Amino acid sequence: MTEIFSDIPLWTLLPWAVVTVALSFLLYRKKTWVKDISGFKRYLLITLRSLGLFLVGLLLLGILIKGVESEVDQPLIITVVDNSESMLNYADSSSVEEQSKSFINTAITQFQKNYQNVTITLDKNLEKTDSLHYNNKETNLSHALNNVFDNYYGRNIGALLLLSDGNFNAGSTPLLVAEKFKKTPIYTLSVGDTIQKVDHLVKNVTVNEIAFLDNQFPVEISVEGNKTPNTEFLLELKKEGKVIASKTLNHQQSEYSLIKTDFLLDAKSIGIHEYTVSIEAIQNEFDLDNNEKTFYVEVLDDRSNVLIIAEALNPDVGAIKSALVTENNLDIKTVTKDNLPSDYSKFDLIIWHAPGVAKNPKAFERITSEGIPTWYIITAQTSRFDIAQLKLSANINTTGSADNYGAAYNQGFTLFKLSTEARKMLDNFPPLNAHYGKVNYSNNASILAFQRLGAIQKSDPLIFFGGKQSSKYAVTYGSGLWSWRLADYQENQNQEQFNEIVHKTVQYLILKENTTRLRVQLPSLISSTEEIIVKASFYNESYEAITDPTIQLELSKPNGESFDYSFLALEKEYNLNLGQLPAGRYAWKASTRYNGETFAKEGTFGVKDLALEKQATKANHQLLMQMAENGQGKFAMLTDYQSILNDINQRDDIVPVAYESSTYHKLIDYIWLMLIIVALFTTEWVIRRYSGAY
Repeated sequence: MTEIFSDIPLWTLLPWAVVTVALSFLLYRKKTWVKDISGFKRYLLITLRSLGLFLVGLLLLGILIKGVESEVDQPLIITVVDNSESMLNYADSSSVEEQSKSFINTAITQFQKNYQNVTITLDKNLEKTDSLHYNNKETNLSHALNNVFDNYYGRNIGALLLLSDGNFNAGSTPLLVAEKFKKTPIYTLSVGDTIQKVDHLVKNVTVNEIAFLDNQFPVEISVEGNKTPNTEFLLELKKEGKVIASKTLNHQQSEYSLIKTDFLLDAKSIGIHEYTVSIEAIQNEFDLDNNEKTFYVEVLDDRSNVLIIAEALNPDVGAIKSALVTENNLDIKTVTKDNLPSDYSKFDLIIWHAPGVAKNPKAFERITSEGIPTWYIITAQTSRFDIAQLKLSANINTTGSADNYGAAYNQGFTLFKLSTEARKMLDNFPPLNAHYGKVNYSNNASILAFQRLGAIQKSDPLIFFGGKQSSKYAVTYGSGLWSWRLADYQENQNQEQFNEIVHKTVQYLILKENTTRLRVQLPSLISSTEEIIVKASFYNESYEAITDPTIQLELSKPNGESFDYSFLALEKEYNLNLGQLPAGRYAWKASTRYNGETFAKEGTFGVKDLALEKQATKANHQLLMQMAENGQGKFAMLTDYQSILNDINQRDDIVPVAYESSTYHKLIDYIWLMLIIVALFTTEWVIRRYSGAY
């Protein structure tokens, strides 16, 4: 049905028609040459002029014409194929691929007349059946079903078919996602069988992927057994192919068993190390591929040397040391003025309590000139002269007397983040004893805590951070940190909040800023199912990020092959997609040349095979049956796929859907109307010229 809309009432066309006819009569009545033409030509010219003017006025009304368009949407049959490796773990594996392709081709042939067909694997649309391969390293059925729902929501989905073994090892249960497809019948086709075979496998390896040099790290191994006899088997742990430990374990005769054992390994060298757990095959075992699992551990040399200088005996030193000994990556040495070290260069941090109290100018000058990050604890005994010699960025004026100041946490502090509990405890710690005077510090963002006198928060900092030359420093303006540790225990029966404040302070000071001009970001450990994205950046002499030079990457694979890649230069950084790589340990080297100088970075990373698909030795038909029942569909084995196709063809609720949509067009947009107007005025002009008029 067509409807017409206009901003001006349509009845105004009637007076406009009268005006156009009147104007046309008036025009031709006054012309002398009109008397010489026939009456037919005269009225023809008047008619042409009137129609032309009328149509021009019609366009000026801004008329909208509403129309209706109809579209028929054929039912959509969507097939989701589980193309994971576990589909080939069963006795019928040799025929699964061939039967799957036969099913898809038959469905296309039978449905092409009445339905639209879409076939989707776990990760992409299947364009041709020849491209169907069961090589996915994980099964995420919920993700595949969600993709179908997101991409085809609102369409006329006639039926949803799922070809799978029912096992999934990623995402949520597909039963929950299937509930989204309301009023859509769900059919399931299955492969494999539900009979449990005799099998045992390395179920899980629990290990921290990062260990520190010269430390020990635990490895816990779980071995799962199914229908195992009463038998012994050997478990071996290998490093880079060499056996480093082994144990003899025993399965009891049972339907199911789970054996856990652990090892304590030494981290002796830096880098990515490959370890393999393997178990000996047992009698009549169905699957041997899951008897081995490889894992990787990155060993870091992350130990830092901390020197605590106590110029006068004070319990603060013991409190700080007690907090730091819980950190395995710190080597702590405590000295007094009588046994100062001759070489400070091996230390990454100096904690200096009451600097200058010992009145040793030579040692004072050496420590301050080393350029090592330092945590200064300024006590009431530290003289104004010694404070000035430290060259801190604060202006500290003392009066010679002392006072007690509590701490008030600075909400604007950004150098590191303290937990809510530590912030609260910091505000409630006992006051520190410090110089009475004024402490002016301009950078508010580097103040961890302000001085608090009773309930009044002062603008003077109690704990603040700064930097001089190439090193960082922290200042605690007062002594009595031992009372903070004691108060933490009295309040919480532990020293966790005090320890956190000390740890975060030390970690910030020790952390070295990256000043290398070529920087590469690459994960040290990644799964074989993930794409490896490498990012790089390069800085000029002014440490501005540039992308002028070309950065190359040489990648050495586990088999000894090496490949060269070039980074893609973006606006301020570089990017390289290596895609998915097979499991193994890889070495890499990035290099570039700029202004005649060569820059290079190198390292290693490990790609771990999760081996999730190898753990499935029986199909989960129960899940597939439940999905079909909930979805008002049908369950069948893949070999009986024709029964599913017949059932779909016989359903009377899978029908085309007709959609009607309204369309709106402006009358002025119709070219044919403009051509009519031009034709009317052109015809009038030709007749006039032919009749001798101008």
